[in-house]
Amino acid sequence: MNGQQTTSQRMIPPADIATTGGRRLYPCLCMIMLAAFFIFTAGHSSARETRASNEEYERLFVLANVEFTLWHELAHVVIWEMKPPVFGREEDAADNLAMIAEMRMQESEGEAGMLEKLQAVADGWKMEWRLIQEDELENAYWDLHALEIQRYYNIACLVYGANPEKHAVILEATQLPTDRAEGCRDEYAMANHAFDWLLSQGSHRMKDYSAINRRVISVRYEDNRSIEGEKLDAWLKESGLVERLAEAVARRFYLPRNVEISFENCPFANAAWNAETANIKFCHSLVNRFLYLARELQKDRLRQAEASFWQPDAGNSEHAYRLSLRKD
Repeated sequence: MNGQQTTSQRMIPPADIATTGGRRLYPCLCMIMLAAFFIFTAGHSSARETRASNEEYERLFVLANVEFTLWHELAHVVIWEMKPPVFGREEDAADNLAMIAEMRMQESEGEAGMLEKLQAVADGWKMEWRLIQEDELENAYWDLHALEIQRYYNIACLVYGANPEKHAVILEATQLPTDRAEGCRDEYAMANHAFDWLLSQGSHRMKDYSAINRRVISVRYEDNRSIEGEKLDAWLKESGLVERLAEAVARRFYLPRNVEISFENCPFANAAWNAETANIKFCHSLVNRFLYLARELQKDRLRQAEASFWQPDAGNSEHAYRLSLRKD
């Protein structure tokens, strides 16, 4: 057409214009309005579903990281109160104890599976590492804790080592190098054996204790005074996970004195065991930090073309909101 564009038009005879508005244009306008209505409502419905899915993931991520952090601090309690021999750094031992406890803990009805939770924890450590690099902060090589990226790989290694055949997908999802992966089965076996030894020691020592004299781990909550504190408090209390972990440790391990877990308002994102006061202080600012990390990870999920999960059938899971591990 000599480079020109033509538009096909339907011509309406002048005599039909008056009747066309009543018989033809009105139904068309109605259809257009109905279509617009359904598109509008569908868009709002989709937005609501997205918000619900995002919040569901945020809740999973926050609770999973609170749970792992509590296991870590309770591991310090067991180490200090039972005084087992510890080779290496206590922080590494506490991480390994937390990992084994997490893998052995019976899941409550309706809560996320073990792999989902541990992937959320690993994702959190990797995101922390990435933020440190982006902000060009100095790495604390002197610290008692392993670097964030090391804790990420340690979690991946122990989970893979627990069942290499079943968890083979973790190698690709985490990009765990073969040189490390080859020893993960042995790393898991050592950590699992240490956990069994502690359980046997605890059982032996508790024979002298009656149920009445058994020590308890109590839980105390201050209100989270942050902007979204009320929601975070509700997630914690409704889940019952803190009380469940406290009861599990008090029932299975020998403790010479009562212990308290307190959620408090403090300026730093931290959780710590104080051996002098027999108290685990869990700062609300750390819970808030977990929520922030969950949202940063959500942004990554939106930018990724493909998702990598720690379970082969994750794509068909009802928890389709689960976040993939970022591939740098």
